Amino acid sequence: MGEYRVTTDLQAEEWQLKNQARGHIFFADDVKSDGTDAGPNPVEYLTGEVNSCIAMSAGMVIKSKQYPVTNFRVTTHAETKDLGHAKSVVDQMTINLSFDTSLTPEEQQEFVDFVLHVSTVYQTVSKSVKMTININ
Repeated sequence: MGEYRVTTDLQAEEWQLKNQARGHIFFADDVKSDGTDAGPNPVEYLTGEVNSCIAMSAGMVIKSKQYPVTNFRVTTHAETKDLGHAKSVVDQMTINLSFDTSLTPEEQQEFVDFVLHVSTVYQTVSKSVKMTININ
């Protein structure tokens, strides 16, 4: 369906990474005691990409099915689990969806279920990470 290429270079600054996707450059970093912080850390990027894919999928579903949904927002809390020996994994994500709509609660759930069904990144990550979805 699609191919994607991102190149990542480790920078001289400790823990700083320079990523390039097509003509876009973005940094990943981790807050250090000296205050350097060039970008989100990898877990924040993963969380943001889950959010972005859900929101983009929602936009496509809203447009194609003419749903009366506005102000769609995704806020996610991700937690890591320490596995010892300097190893951790993203253990769970709590995804909060909010939007304005005249849909009934049942129709809202159907809408959200379909959005999650067509969200590539959500479907991929949910195979490894426990996901809790809340509609606010």
